[in-house]
Amino acid sequence: MDIKIRSERISDYNSIANINYAAFLGWRPDDQFISEHILASLLRHNSMFDPELSLVAEHDGRVVGHVLFSPFKFIVLGQEQLGVVLGPVAVMPEFQRKGIGSMLIEEGYRKAREKGFAFSLLCGHPNYYPRFGYKTGMFSLSGTKVNINVENFNGEGFMDRPVNEQDISWLVEAWKNQHGTDALALFPGDNITEWSNHGLKCRCSVVIKNDRILGYVRYVRSNILNIKELLAKDEDIPDILAYLASKEYSKAQGEMHVALPAEKLQISLGNSHNFEVVDRRTSSQAFMIKVLDQDSPIASYCERVEKGLLKPGIIVFPVMFDIDEGRTE
Repeated sequence: MDIKIRSERISDYNSIANINYAAFLGWRPDDQFISEHILASLLRHNSMFDPELSLVAEHDGRVVGHVLFSPFKFIVLGQEQLGVVLGPVAVMPEFQRKGIGSMLIEEGYRKAREKGFAFSLLCGHPNYYPRFGYKTGMFSLSGTKVNINVENFNGEGFMDRPVNEQDISWLVEAWKNQHGTDALALFPGDNITEWSNHGLKCRCSVVIKNDRILGYVRYVRSNILNIKELLAKDEDIPDILAYLASKEYSKAQGEMHVALPAEKLQISLGNSHNFEVVDRRTSSQAFMIKVLDQDSPIASYCERVEKGLLKPGIIVFPVMFDIDEGRTE
C-alpha cells in the first residue's frame, strides 16, 4: 500500500476532524460524546503549536490517518526542557492494522528530535506504546486528598472571577514559583486561552478577598472537587480551599483532590486541625514517556523513577484537555 506521510495543511482540517471522529466512534460504547476531533482543533490554539508536527497519512490523494505532537515547555528536575505531548492519533477504520499509525508516530519522533525536543509524553495503552520505546508509570495525574472541616467559615468579602489578560504576567510568575523546582511539570503557556476554561464543568478562576487577589485555581466541579492547579502564597491557600468548599458544597467541609504533592500542601496548611492531608500520588502504567535525547535531564528523571529513587512527577494536562471533563460514563 502506497502511503505518504506529510505535515498537515489548512485544507486537511476537515479530513483530520472526520478521521478522529470515525476512529474513536464506539471507543466508549455507552457514551455518544466524541471529543478527540474537538481536542485536535483546540490544541492548535497552543501558542507553541507547530503544523510540521501535525502529520497526516495520505493514500491515493485521500487523508486516512493523523497524529498530533503538541510542543510544550516542561520543568524536568528543576530545569526547563522542551517536550511534546502525543495525541490524538487516529486512522480511518478501514485502514487500521496496516501499520499506518506506526508510520505516523515514527515520523513524528524523527521530526520532534530534529527540532530539539527531548521527550514525548502520553496517556495510552500500555500494551501498544512500549513498542515505540515508551517507559510506563512515569508520571501521576493525582496529588493529594484534602479533607476539610472549617466550622463557621465566614465567606464575607470573598469572590471569584474568570481570568483576564491582565492576570497573565502574575500567573506565569506564580507558576514558576510553584513549579520551578519540580521533578516534572508542564508549563501551560503565556496566553489567555492557555489559562482559561475549556469545559462546561470546569472553572479557571481568580479568587479575591476584600479586593485582594489570593490566587488562581483551575478545578473540575464534580461530587468531589478536583483541583488541577492552585497558585497562591502558602498563607492564602487555606482560605482558598475553604472558600471553594463552601461555594461548591454549601459549607467549608468535605473532600477535595489537589494536583500538588502532599508535602507542599502540608507546608501551606501547617498543623491546622481543619485540614487533613493524604498523599494519593500514584502512577498508572498508561502514563508514559519516551526519551528522545539520552543526554537530557528527562533521561535521568526516568531512570530515577524506574529505580524507585524518585516519586513520579505530577502532570497537569493543558486546559484544552478539559473538553473531556464531565463525560457521562
